[in-house]
Amino acid sequence: MGDSDAVMTDGNGQSIPGGDELLSALLVGLIDAVVVIDVTGTILLASESVRSMFGWKRAELVGENVRVLMPEPHRSQHDGYLQRYRETGRTWILGTVREFDVQKKDGTVVPCELSVSRIDVDGPEGPLFCGTFRDSLERRRARAALARSEARFRAVFEHENELILLLDGSGRIADVNTPTVEWTGIPRDELVGVPLAEARLWGGDGANRRAVAAALARANETGLATTRVAVEVSYESSSHDAAGRRSARPHELSIRLVPKDEDERPHAIVEVRDISDLVAAQRRESSVMRSLARLGEEAAILSHELRSPVSSLELALKAVSRQLGEEESAVIDDLTARMRRLEGLMRRTLTFSRPLDLELEDVPAAQAFGIALEREATALHKAGVRPIVQVEPETPPLRADPRALDDLLANLFRNAAEAQAAGGSLRLTARPIGRGRVQVAVEDEGPGIALSEREDVFRIFKTSKPDGTGLGLALVRKIAEEHEATVELSEGAGGSGLRVVLDWPARTESGGRGLS
Repeated sequence: MGDSDAVMTDGNGQSIPGGDELLSALLVGLIDAVVVIDVTGTILLASESVRSMFGWKRAELVGENVRVLMPEPHRSQHDGYLQRYRETGRTWILGTVREFDVQKKDGTVVPCELSVSRIDVDGPEGPLFCGTFRDSLERRRARAALARSEARFRAVFEHENELILLLDGSGRIADVNTPTVEWTGIPRDELVGVPLAEARLWGGDGANRRAVAAALARANETGLATTRVAVEVSYESSSHDAAGRRSARPHELSIRLVPKDEDERPHAIVEVRDISDLVAAQRRESSVMRSLARLGEEAAILSHELRSPVSSLELALKAVSRQLGEEESAVIDDLTARMRRLEGLMRRTLTFSRPLDLELEDVPAAQAFGIALEREATALHKAGVRPIVQVEPETPPLRADPRALDDLLANLFRNAAEAQAAGGSLRLTARPIGRGRVQVAVEDEGPGIALSEREDVFRIFKTSKPDGTGLGLALVRKIAEEHEATVELSEGAGGSGLRVVLDWPARTESGGRGLS
């Protein structure tokens, strides 16, 4: 029968007034493609959506065998399917949803989800069958993309060079990667299903297990937690003895929650990274630092003990010089100058070797410049260096220890005087740069320092001067770092000379302190 023969009835078989119009509107409005066939496979009704999905007009399909929508081999076999159903009443397709390829009018194939239901009607023709087709191309692509994503995840999961565990929503181990099994020697089935903190990975150390449990609790609260644990490993390493017994090595454990599943239960990824090399390096570094600290203490004691006799010897040489002739006095003056240099070296060594006990105050930049310039006035005057000071308005005071800041600036001024023995200028500037910081710059017109050598000059006892000590800029950096400041070297504004730039903490606008 054609579309015009369709009659809608209620549950009692009575015709519904206006039923033809309702059926026609329904067939036009359906989004999924719908076809109704009889027991021979002849299409009796079709929705308007068959045009957009399959390229057929409704009128073209009505009266055709449903085989026209099937690619081979189903097209040739479909009549046999219907024949067996008429004879046996058995079929697997009713009441199910299955993937089915539909052949369009132009011969191309589109994947669909097909569901078929039986419609029992009065009459000798037997039941009718309603097939609903839903385009599943995008869903198929999404499944393929998901499969590729899962394959990539599995590749990373299995080949990552660290231990990785997946947790289910209850905190039990859902899966582990291959390195976990190989490196620890624990079979996968002895880990999967076990609460994380109770896994054999952590050995029998109760504190170790409590650390894991605490990390999982923090991760559940914040989404991420890390801790250090000792993991019992059995893979070959320098920590194993000849018998190959298991040993515990330090690892960093990181637990990160992943998006919740349908049951609103959080899952987590646990990464366990071997940090034994890092821990060993930290121990070596701590040992070196302790040795250096002891060396610094001994150097400070030695410097302190030598200062007094050196000063006394310098005074004695001066007294002797006044009683000698001109030639002998010249020798004594040279010895006196050498003693002064030695005394200065010991003083700077003492300053550098001992910890700085900072007493922070608010120090105006202009005041700091003035005190240091007065301290180095003789050296600057002798070299013919002219200071130029410029402090921008609204520059806040520096947060600094006045004595340490004076030592820092005096070292820079002294270096500038030595770099400009034939005269020049010393430009000192200070300006606010926001974020509670002040930029302080000391710029000279000397030969400067090559870019490749600028980092080396901060190393202790590293100097390019014939009579330099290598302590000046090393002390400048130490004082700056103790104040949470930074120091950088660059060329002067004219492309020559040396510009030392300090990024220094300032008094906060609220009246608080930049450092404590």
